[in-house]
Amino acid sequence: MDYGHVEKKVFMVNGLLSVLGILLWFLGIQEVSIASLWVITLILSLAAVRELVLERRLTVELLMAIVGFMLAYHGIVFEGLIIMLLYSFAETLEVQVEKLALRRLEEAKRLIPKRVRVVRDGSIDEVDASKVKPGDVVLVRKGEAVPVDGVLLDTGVFDLRLITGESEPVTIEGGRAIESGAINVGQPVKVKAVKSPLESTIQRIVSSALELLREKGATQRLIDRLAPYMIVIVIGAFSAAYITLGPEKSVVLLLAGCPSAFIIASSAATSYSIATLATRGIVARGGRSLEAAGKIKAVILDKTGTITMGTLKPSRVVVLSGAASQDGLLNLVAAAASTSLHPLSIAIARHWRPMGNVEKVEEVPGRGLRAIVSGRTLLLGSERFLEEELGYRPENPCVDEVTVFVHVDGTILAVCMSEEVNEKTKEAIHEMKRMGLKLVLASGDRRNKVEKIARELGIDEYYAELKPEDKLEIVSKVRGKYGPVSMIGDGVNDLEALAASDLGVAVGNIDAVRNLADAVLVNGVADAPRLYRMGRSYLAGLKAGLVAAAIVKLAVIMLGIGGSIPLWLVALLGDDGSTIIGTVAAVAVILLTYRG
Repeated sequence: MDYGHVEKKVFMVNGLLSVLGILLWFLGIQEVSIASLWVITLILSLAAVRELVLERRLTVELLMAIVGFMLAYHGIVFEGLIIMLLYSFAETLEVQVEKLALRRLEEAKRLIPKRVRVVRDGSIDEVDASKVKPGDVVLVRKGEAVPVDGVLLDTGVFDLRLITGESEPVTIEGGRAIESGAINVGQPVKVKAVKSPLESTIQRIVSSALELLREKGATQRLIDRLAPYMIVIVIGAFSAAYITLGPEKSVVLLLAGCPSAFIIASSAATSYSIATLATRGIVARGGRSLEAAGKIKAVILDKTGTITMGTLKPSRVVVLSGAASQDGLLNLVAAAASTSLHPLSIAIARHWRPMGNVEKVEEVPGRGLRAIVSGRTLLLGSERFLEEELGYRPENPCVDEVTVFVHVDGTILAVCMSEEVNEKTKEAIHEMKRMGLKLVLASGDRRNKVEKIARELGIDEYYAELKPEDKLEIVSKVRGKYGPVSMIGDGVNDLEALAASDLGVAVGNIDAVRNLADAVLVNGVADAPRLYRMGRSYLAGLKAGLVAAAIVKLAVIMLGIGGSIPLWLVALLGDDGSTIIGTVAAVAVILLTYRG
């Protein structure tokens, strides 16, 4: 059963009964008005019992049921109906406030057309987007978003704002990989799908973000744990006040003592922050990751595939076995590589012109890919990948460079890749330094290569020739020296270090967030400052929201017990008002302090 839908109906029914009771009170039919208040009290009591029995928790409905009973019993009917009307209205409004942050994700989802045009045998058929399969050719008209990850068959101009945050349109040449969510702002183009819609970039970002919204941070979990005890304390204080102060003043404690303002304000801050990051290609694992990001003092960076992501370039090709001729072979390899968004694949696809019909492709994250191009089977990946697939570990001739191994029909090639650091990465490194973060470079590569990159980036602490288990010691060492530490890596070779750090951040691999990393930078390490800035803004917003709600509640309790404000205003400000004020304060601070 959808209890959220049931609660919405409860609020609506109670609101209508409150309006009816108030109208009848003015018409002089007070008996029916009293009955309306009793019915509302009964409905709230049933809702509270249901939550207690099914969810094993005390809720605000219990407090409001006690309020309704006390006011109806003591004949304070008109004020009671106004209080119930305000409560029903505010609870409905709070649901909408919480959903507001998710609209950006829903907007991103809506960008993907429900119907697409598929080119088949020279004709164009309009089909449901979910029916598109790898190998289909999709026509993307001006103003439409690319519905699936694929290979661009025509050169086109695209708005990549939703994926990379680029403010200006980008020209992408035919034969290059294109991600779903890119908006065509030029002439119509054709895209050959390499993944199904559900497996494509923007859909996975949105679905991952929606799934991870419910993962709460330490502050949220603490509030949730304390909420039932707070309700018990409020009921106890009300009982004491009822004896000493009387029914009307004691009700003030019930109306202003509800903890829902703290729960909803923290939830809204989390939802807004995660939605904002997701629209920039950053997937965070709920409030826990955001809190950790805001507390980070040091960042450990892997080198290959992280710092040098997207700046690799083939320098030479070595034939290890099989045919010595490379004629046409590297074009087939480029065609297979063009279907992948891995930085090594992108570099290969850019260096050689992709040629051939990609019939099938399967990517193994962190290892490589299998593909069938024009009827020929290809393997493209690491030494370990070829060893797993062929039972043979090839020698590595690229001593001081990154190596990609290729196997095509018995021929094994080693593609040696030189690496540099692009300007966006350099800017990100400098930005993290300006934020006061201590940066450490850790890599399994040779010392001379790591030292060269470290000097280029101005990183004075670096470690080279590390095994995966060595990085665990580095994480512990850096944490001991500087405090909470974040590890940024490729999500596979750095698995243990990512898990051991306070915030494990995987680069490029969206799937890593589900079972390994705390966050994923889909577009590379250049977005890392955004993640840490959002963490700091989130903590500031969370504190502002909780403090604002607490101040309002304390002020209302003092004024209400002192008799300075009427009960209906206590209800408006003490519970629902403090909730809205706390939520607005949390989101406003995030908006004002976050520079994305």
